[in-house]
Amino acid sequence: MSFDGAADTVVVPTQAGAAKSPVDWDRAPKPRQRGAAATLWRRRLWSLPAVAALAAAGGIAYHPVFGLSAIVPTVAVSAIVPVLVAALWNAAGRPANRPRPLLGSLVLTLAAWVVAVSASTYRSRAYAHMLPTPGLLRRMSADLLDAPRGVLTTVLPAPDHPELLVLVSATVWMAAFAGAETALRSGSTALPALPGVLMLAVPVALSTDAPGHGVTAAAAAIGAAGLLLVCRAPGRRSPWRTLLVGVPWVALLAVAAGFAAPHAPGVGTPPDLRDNVAAPPPVRLSGVNPLDRISAWLLTPDQPLFTVSGPADPDRYWRLTVLDRYDGTTWYPVGGLRPTGGRVPDDGQSPVTKRTKQRVTLDQLDGVWLPAADRPASVTAQGLALAVDPTSGAVATGSGLHPGLTYQVESQVPTFDPDRLQYLATASDPAYAQLPDLDPASEPIPMVEEFRKIAEKATQGSQFPYQQALKLADWLRANNRYDITAVPGHSYRNLRFFLESSKEGTSEQFASAFAVLGRSLGLPTRVVVGFSRGTQLPDGSWRVDSGNVVAWPEVEFEQVGWVPFYPTPGEAGRSGSPKNDQSTVVPPTAAPPSAPPPPSRSDKDRDIAQEQRPEGVVSPIADAPEDGSTPLWWWAAPIAALAALAVSHVGVAAAAPGTLRRRRRRGAPGARVFGAWRQIGDRLGDLGMPHAEARTVREVADFGAERLPAELAERVFGLSTLVNEASYADRDVTGKEADDAWRICTDVEHAVRRADGREKRRTRLVRALSPRTVVATLRRR
Repeated sequence: MSFDGAADTVVVPTQAGAAKSPVDWDRAPKPRQRGAAATLWRRRLWSLPAVAALAAAGGIAYHPVFGLSAIVPTVAVSAIVPVLVAALWNAAGRPANRPRPLLGSLVLTLAAWVVAVSASTYRSRAYAHMLPTPGLLRRMSADLLDAPRGVLTTVLPAPDHPELLVLVSATVWMAAFAGAETALRSGSTALPALPGVLMLAVPVALSTDAPGHGVTAAAAAIGAAGLLLVCRAPGRRSPWRTLLVGVPWVALLAVAAGFAAPHAPGVGTPPDLRDNVAAPPPVRLSGVNPLDRISAWLLTPDQPLFTVSGPADPDRYWRLTVLDRYDGTTWYPVGGLRPTGGRVPDDGQSPVTKRTKQRVTLDQLDGVWLPAADRPASVTAQGLALAVDPTSGAVATGSGLHPGLTYQVESQVPTFDPDRLQYLATASDPAYAQLPDLDPASEPIPMVEEFRKIAEKATQGSQFPYQQALKLADWLRANNRYDITAVPGHSYRNLRFFLESSKEGTSEQFASAFAVLGRSLGLPTRVVVGFSRGTQLPDGSWRVDSGNVVAWPEVEFEQVGWVPFYPTPGEAGRSGSPKNDQSTVVPPTAAPPSAPPPPSRSDKDRDIAQEQRPEGVVSPIADAPEDGSTPLWWWAAPIAALAALAVSHVGVAAAAPGTLRRRRRRGAPGARVFGAWRQIGDRLGDLGMPHAEARTVREVADFGAERLPAELAERVFGLSTLVNEASYADRDVTGKEADDAWRICTDVEHAVRRADGREKRRTRLVRALSPRTVVATLRRR
């Protein structure tokens, strides 16, 4: 009997010693064999919906990254279409009873993906002129490579832009296609679930900073994987009966997984890849510094800038932007903006008592910054590319502001407890508590020391940082006058002129002087530009004009965050409700004699390089690091792909022999006898039988007589007689004889394992993992 990879033949010598023509049992299948093959094909087709469901569940796991409504159409198309393509391609090869080439299926599914993505994800007007040109293909490939970094450098949930959603389409499509091809070409029960399970790692890794969790998607994926295992479970039950029995257990498993997943070890603290990803190239958002525009706005106070519909707090200002970097000449707006789909991360410090929602309609306000009531929590603006600074909450747009633009903003409204603030230490943040004290020639700047002396005199007698800030604000209001015609500017020279000579200025000088004097004392300070409430209109909305502009400083305290102070004696404006001579925070009563010491500061230090930019130019998005380091995801992607390939190969190599053995044990008694004999031939080949594919049944039995125990060799010799008689004498094989043949096969397998030494077992393991051996095993019958 010979054994080859494509079709096994049986050769028996005649009485004269000549061999008869071989009979090819695979190439001339009996009706029962054809029926078994059709049943196996139908069972594999039944598992395809579960493959699509598993890929879709992995796609739904992206919902913390993009939002559910943004990904559902993409996931639906990408989970269903590749499964249909694989099924139709392989079904076309069924008359030949062999799978069609995988390369053709791969080419077909790539073409289908390009068409599907072009018609769905890239269907917007921005890409209409590119359809279906090679330029769009280049754009899609570039977007696919850049999408992981784009997601990791965006405040989640990310906007549903095609250049990011293409990642969802590609990963779901690959998982569905790989799972479908594996299901149709392999008899393994669990292997088709591997692509969908591996794909889940992508959205999990990308959603570590996203609000919400992926527990529901994980439970759905577990349920879909269980359904796939049920559909491909070995047995003779009909698919309907299999599903009827298995689906309740799968549903129970999915529900249990949904309850257990949040409590699994490590779920709450997954590794965050964002710290290891280089920032994208900066998007230059240019505009006039809002702090430099205060004097011009005040001199033309009747320009309508924007209208706010919604509640307005009389004790709060509309916040425009935050300026936290000072180089001795100019205060610069925040420079760490990241793209966002509208969410503004919580700073985790400010005590929030409520949230308020407003609808803002712009009139003559230009620039890049979006006004909001205090720190925004989310901004909804159709057609705007938004960027947010996670530290300050300032929101900008790369497309620029224009009249008629409308957006909705939800803001966090903090309140502060004076009794808690009065003994708190300031936050340990050297970047906000230092002043540039050297000139370009590396000589000390004398004005810095002058500012320190003025600040010490103004805050004389104060013991704690909060008291220092209150006394500094009181001193500025008491010793300087508000005048909209004062000389603008907030450089060292301008501030010294304001403090020592003119003593007149706008909120630009008052806020800048407070922030600089505070930093000379070691207080972490920054400047905020915004607007007072404005004028209430008959419909209840508020109109904010250019005359409502105001700037104020803030000081950062431990466990509380940024607290605003108002050192300006009065703000000119149309609202009639300026904060004239009081801070936002009510001054505390005198401290008791045994006041507790302030909390100690942490030793955390951050070094932030001072950026030198032309005055009046806003560059809110930080530059990408230029240290030449390669981002982690660049190496992680190919390593993960190689690991997945290695795991899948080992899984196939481990499952292939068992799958082949189960295939040979199925069918009519005659087919089972031939399957047992083929299995015995394979095992004797492990003992060193050369050229097993060219040996007759009697030669195989003779080799077994030399290597196997005597009693077992005699049983193998009897089985060889049965094989020859069934092949050439048309002997009917009974079920008992088939069972006896497989008992003999099992005993031979045990004997071969006992005969193997350690070296032989190592050699067999290496050979079993060889791709050539795996392919040959999968093709055998």
